[in-house]
Amino acid sequence: MSEIGPRKAIWVLQNLGVVLAAGAACVLLSLIMTMVPGLRTPGSGNAGQAYGAAASSTAVLVLFYMARTLRLQRDETSLQRQELELQRAEMRLQRTELELQRDEMRRSAGELHRSAEAGLRRLHMDLLKMSIADPELAEVWPKFAPDLTVKENRQYLYANLIYCHTMLAHKLEMANDREALGHLRYIVTSPAFRGYWESARFMRAEMDPDSHESHFATLVDEALTQTNGQAPHAPNLRLIEGQHTEQ
Repeated sequence: MSEIGPRKAIWVLQNLGVVLAAGAACVLLSLIMTMVPGLRTPGSGNAGQAYGAAASSTAVLVLFYMARTLRLQRDETSLQRQELELQRAEMRLQRTELELQRDEMRRSAGELHRSAEAGLRRLHMDLLKMSIADPELAEVWPKFAPDLTVKENRQYLYANLIYCHTMLAHKLEMANDREALGHLRYIVTSPAFRGYWESARFMRAEMDPDSHESHFATLVDEALTQTNGQAPHAPNLRLIEGQHTEQ
């Protein structure tokens, strides 16, 4: 629009100059025909007719340039409308790009959160490993049940480690519900894991029902229900080895 405005002004000034020049010529011709003594003759009627023709021509010329000015204004309006549509389209593109940037920021924030959570869970696993390897450190952890022997409590700590590992793999989408459930059906065949799961029931009562951990605990309970009276299932080696494959 910054280029269209000056161009329009130039056209208007040109048309105005032509109209003013034609009007001035008509007035000058009229003065010459009416004021110059040499032209006041019986034949001055012809001069009057010539003046009338000149005036008519001037009027036609004025009308022509007026029509031209109107057409220029119409073209200018059309160009302005087109430029407005282009600006609107550009604004829509900018809004779309802004939404994409927001989605990317949300995705990045989600990835950072998942990475931080995975790091925290790995630290928890390292603490469990240390307690399993060192009986003195294992005594720092409260027993899962008061009557557990040292051996049984270490086995429960290890079962907790297995549970956290499998849940983290599910959390990181290395396995969907169906794959995780199949692997859990293998894990829960272990009497030690069943004992750990039963003794930790009071801990699960404090879970947020909408949390991932609560959902995964439901999968473990379902695996226990499905494996009662059934043959043991084979382990999912991909989950044990921590291999990630696209589904």
